[in-house]
Amino acid sequence: MLQRFFAALRAHYGMTVFVLYLCAFGIAFVGTFTLPLISIFMVLLSIFLLVPAVLLGDAIGALSRRTTRPYLRRGVCPQCREQQGPAWEPPVYRCAFCQAAFDPTGDPHEPDDSASRPQGQANLATNDAG
Repeated sequence: MLQRFFAALRAHYGMTVFVLYLCAFGIAFVGTFTLPLISIFMVLLSIFLLVPAVLLGDAIGALSRRTTRPYLRRGVCPQCREQQGPAWEPPVYRCAFCQAAFDPTGDPHEPDDSASRPQGQANLATNDAG
């Protein structure tokens, strides 16, 4: 349960911080016309809160990795909780049931799609509209 909480928090952390900063911008923009002192305070506050936001993101990532590794050691998929057995081989632990992939450190593994195409070619699959 704790692992799923940290994994979900980690997956949506960047967008959450972005939305908070966007809301702060909206408040500061309105404050520019109503009370300029509010906008000046919020600009300074946003600059000083950027470092704690980054550190909090790093802490959430570390907790997510720490709660994922015991599942990988037991041969259980951290995402769907299916028993994998001895078929899991490093460097990437891939679930046969849900296709989730994890690094040995506990990070979700994102495949490098550039390794499968020749150098100099862009990924055109997402740009083909029809």
